[in-house]
Amino acid sequence: MAIIAAALVAYFAISFRVAETVTQVERVPLDPPASSIAATHDDVTFNSRDGIVLKGWWFAVPRADRAAVIVHGRGRNRVNSDFMPAAIARLLLVHGYSVLLFDLRGHGESGGTRYTLGIEEPRDILAAIDLAANRADIERARVAVIGESLGGGSVLMTVQADPTIGPVVTDSAFADGNTVVSESATKYTNLPSWFTPGIVLMARLFLGLDISKVTPSKVVAAHPERPFLFIECTDDTTVPLHHGFDLKAASANPGTELWIVPGCEHVMAFATHPDEWAQHVLTFLGRELGTDKPVVAPAGILAASRRGG
Repeated sequence: MAIIAAALVAYFAISFRVAETVTQVERVPLDPPASSIAATHDDVTFNSRDGIVLKGWWFAVPRADRAAVIVHGRGRNRVNSDFMPAAIARLLLVHGYSVLLFDLRGHGESGGTRYTLGIEEPRDILAAIDLAANRADIERARVAVIGESLGGGSVLMTVQADPTIGPVVTDSAFADGNTVVSESATKYTNLPSWFTPGIVLMARLFLGLDISKVTPSKVVAAHPERPFLFIECTDDTTVPLHHGFDLKAASANPGTELWIVPGCEHVMAFATHPDEWAQHVLTFLGRELGTDKPVVAPAGILAASRRGG
């Protein structure tokens, strides 16, 4: 009996320690620099809906009637990711979108100590949408939101927090928090899978992170009035392909699209298929926001785009 008790104590002690550490990430450099995106930008500081200080870069297209907020993934930041946010920002700028790149809580230069898999991140995203709408002097519904991986799941959870936000595009997003953690936990913890339930329990009891509440597919199902664009890679070993199918199946909106990208790993759709990515995303956003007001980007933006960063 004493051996069993000691084993349980050790199991939960290890689970707690891992839960505490795995929800904190090393902050990677802001690279490439903002100058690789456009000749000019504004450094912005703003507060999340719960007061955490967030940092970002604002790139303005004069007289633009639309904007986009790009939301990064776990362990990355506003510009440093295989998702290639700098190149995507250049693409959007050239097509008349003002762009906000920012760091989620616990990442980059923003405050906070840990990520929450989409529990608290919607507060950051809503604040980012507010800033983009105010800076561009447009309605919040004209701010598109593009999220990768953790950012994608968090963007979908943001729809639950505020269904009036603008068009949503996700790349390598997950459909369910419990499912993706059970599938990928060993990759990040280096522990056997039988530790995962203990880690999840310790996160809920001691860190207040109940991942059973992170259910992007249920949010999608609850909002048949709006279409989504989901992008998933066939060879994704972090968020398996079925998450894309699950998200698409959850949507009753005929305008919802799922683009399955062959031969690419996690968040690598743009890196491997940039022209097709641009076509899918710009067509979807153009349909949702309208394409009747062309905007010519400033020369500095066009030059940066041609340089390719």
